[in-house]
Amino acid sequence: MDPKTIQDLASPLLNSLSIGDGPLISPLPGSALKRTFKLHHEGLDYALKWYPPVSVEETDPYQTEQGFYQFLKAANIHDNPFALGWDMDKRLSIISLLHGRAIRSDEVNLPRAIFSGGFLARINQNRDLEEAQQLPGIPLRESSVSCLLDAINTFILQGIPDSLMEVQPLVSFWEDELNAGWQQIIQHCLTACSTGGLDPNDNLRDQFAWITPGEFTFHNTIMTPEHSICFCDFDQARWGDPACIIARFFSQPDFLVKDEYLEPFLDEQDSVPDKDPLLAVRVRLVAPLIRIELLLQTLFPAISWELGDLNPEPKDESKVKLVQSIWQARQHLKAALRSID
Repeated sequence: MDPKTIQDLASPLLNSLSIGDGPLISPLPGSALKRTFKLHHEGLDYALKWYPPVSVEETDPYQTEQGFYQFLKAANIHDNPFALGWDMDKRLSIISLLHGRAIRSDEVNLPRAIFSGGFLARINQNRDLEEAQQLPGIPLRESSVSCLLDAINTFILQGIPDSLMEVQPLVSFWEDELNAGWQQIIQHCLTACSTGGLDPNDNLRDQFAWITPGEFTFHNTIMTPEHSICFCDFDQARWGDPACIIARFFSQPDFLVKDEYLEPFLDEQDSVPDKDPLLAVRVRLVAPLIRIELLLQTLFPAISWELGDLNPEPKDESKVKLVQSIWQARQHLKAALRSID
């Protein structure tokens, strides 16, 4: 979508907020889908965001982000952007634009990991609020360890789609490395459950479910001019298993959060009421599974966990990107195997 189109679409919302008189609108750097724009008006900057329509079966990012901002307001959590206005018919939002930049990988350190843990804790100290109950529920694969194992195993057993069998590097990685590594991880997980007295079939109890602000990683942070960080982009917020939420935070390859930061991070969660007493154990248990989840998402970014579909891109040029992503997938596999040694 171009700036002129988005300005025409947003005109009623802009006028309702008294910022409709000749604002300057330009694409926001980093908006790969060209649906988030920078809006400058009378010396102030805003983010203008358009949410594409979704099917009735899908979780609606517009409703999710609106609901999460309402939750943040009710919870009195303010160290993040805030929403100024919404247009349900046009599927638009206007959100305060924080000045800053993306964080660099070498800037991930213990204080910032602890800050992130504190943000997650503040969210979940307030998870009994009525506004929290309106957020999307727990994905099926996070309802138990067995469900997570089954979700991943389904894709690995399906094998490579026929349309990609000619991509030999992918075939070799899948058959020679991934299949064998995955069997080791399954065996380790089931043995660890047995040793620790955990039943992998036990569903996560309702009181132990937490809220994640979406893709809870340093990818969704802004480094301010004061060198503090804040989280943003909440259109994937939902309920989930805190063990999976935390394991994903510590498994992002671009922003390596050192394993020794885990204990201080978990210490921040002690303030959360009704915290699962086995949370630390379960984080370590699911960590290698989350690595394989991320491996699959690296190879197939459009993967649908709900539908059990890898959704490979059909275009020939996607095969080039796929070959390039195999290296990163291999790093996920190596990290998963190291964690079970």
